[in-house]
Amino acid sequence: MNFRKLGKSIGFAWQGIVALWRGQQNFRIEIGATVFILAMTYVFHVGPVERGIIILMILLVLAAEIMNSVFENILDGISTKKNEKFRVAKDIMAGMVLIMAMGAVAVAVIIFYPYVRYLLVG
Repeated sequence: MNFRKLGKSIGFAWQGIVALWRGQQNFRIEIGATVFILAMTYVFHVGPVERGIIILMILLVLAAEIMNSVFENILDGISTKKNEKFRVAKDIMAGMVLIMAMGAVAVAVIIFYPYVRYLLVG
């Protein structure tokens, strides 16, 4: 194993994460939501299987956001001119992220509902 090459690869990956953080407001919002939701799994003593499902959903949303950002950067690199097909493609990618986020919210509601209900009703 070439540890020098591995170190460089990790460095490039970290640079990509920093670029996402700096350039994508939605990514920052999603990271904030991630911290909040993960904290709530500990507050409500959510079980390990449910916590794993929540983490999986978080990773799927973040992966979708990353793919959307990559796609937008590629299209913007190809042409800065207004292009209806590019606009539609970008909108579709953004729609994918929205669908993933809505799915994650639905999963969170299903998982947290019994805990919140018990807290409120007893």
